[in-house]
Amino acid sequence: MSLNLDKTTWKRVRLGDVIRRSRIQADPVNGEVDRYVGGGHIDSDSLTVERSGDVNDGKMGSTFTYLFQPGQVLFVSARPYLRKSGVVNFSGVVADKTYVLDAVHENGLLQEFLPFVLASDHFIAFATAEASGSMNPRLLWGQMQRYEFDLPPLDEQQRLADLLWALERHRAELDGQTSAIEVVLRCFLAQSFRAAPGPQVRIVDLCTDVVGGIWGSPEGEAEIDVLALGPRVYADDATQLATDGSPVRSVSKRQAEVRLVRDGDIILERSGGSPTQPVGRVVIADGELAPCIPTDFQRLLRPNRDVVEPRFLFWRLRHDWAAGVTRDYAKKTTNITNLSVKDYIARSIAVPSIAEQTHLLGRVTSFEDTLTRVAGERSKLDVLCRSLHDEIFGGAE
Repeated sequence: MSLNLDKTTWKRVRLGDVIRRSRIQADPVNGEVDRYVGGGHIDSDSLTVERSGDVNDGKMGSTFTYLFQPGQVLFVSARPYLRKSGVVNFSGVVADKTYVLDAVHENGLLQEFLPFVLASDHFIAFATAEASGSMNPRLLWGQMQRYEFDLPPLDEQQRLADLLWALERHRAELDGQTSAIEVVLRCFLAQSFRAAPGPQVRIVDLCTDVVGGIWGSPEGEAEIDVLALGPRVYADDATQLATDGSPVRSVSKRQAEVRLVRDGDIILERSGGSPTQPVGRVVIADGELAPCIPTDFQRLLRPNRDVVEPRFLFWRLRHDWAAGVTRDYAKKTTNITNLSVKDYIARSIAVPSIAEQTHLLGRVTSFEDTLTRVAGERSKLDVLCRSLHDEIFGGAE
């Protein structure tokens, strides 16, 4: 899809000439506002700001005094490469490093068009290059005002903004569908596992092997080169194991013999996590993979197919992680949370017959297929949005 834009009527402008920074202040202590927005409340690559904190939650710093109102645009000047900006639909305060912005209509910029200007690759490239400081680079207000871009006439801005916001609403709808399906899936799994018939069996006894990971040696130094699985295998809430981006390491034939990942193996996270993300994530190998092994912070669980379907055990472990069960088996050393794998897999779970497991997995597959279809539509929409943004604003320099 192409917009076939005629840019001969577009005007080159400085950002500082078409936006205004609001510096109105309010005192949260006096009850003038009840919400605040910090950088952590603004999602990267989002065009709207949906989250906030309560001014009385004890987490708001003393610099949160700059008032914003519904319809204004917030831009986080620190680390602009994180792409944190968006429109708010409520009032509150921000700190001094978050700019509260309005378009200057009389100078030719629509408020509805401003968020897309600030989200464009061209602007982000400028902001990243011009940010000052090494530890926590920040785009100063004076530098931000010097950004130049081509601005369409007001009527064309309105048409483009209407189109881009319609696409953004559709993207939000797809994300909402994904979240709703995932909630239903979690409820289905919780109910199914809670009511599962069958004997109680220790998880470790459902596996033919439980193998510790290794880091190995630099590429080419030992007998076999393999991919070493890292934290990225759990990224984006993955369920299936993908080796993309895994580094190449070298191990002996003996080390590789039991550690090479096979179809149906489950890779359990032994070390990692955070206060908001418990340790103990899992992914399952499905089909042919490049030769790969778990690393030090992982454990390989190889289900015994005579008594348990690998995907049944995987979904049970994934459900337990999502339900917070792993927190009871985790210990924190410095800033790293470690899972006591021995104790965790010594737990007993109900194990239905293979036929009953297969029936449950058939239901799960229907959920997965629906999620895949929605994800596919979301991916196509992202490609379309990227193409239109590049056509309107140009790509990164």
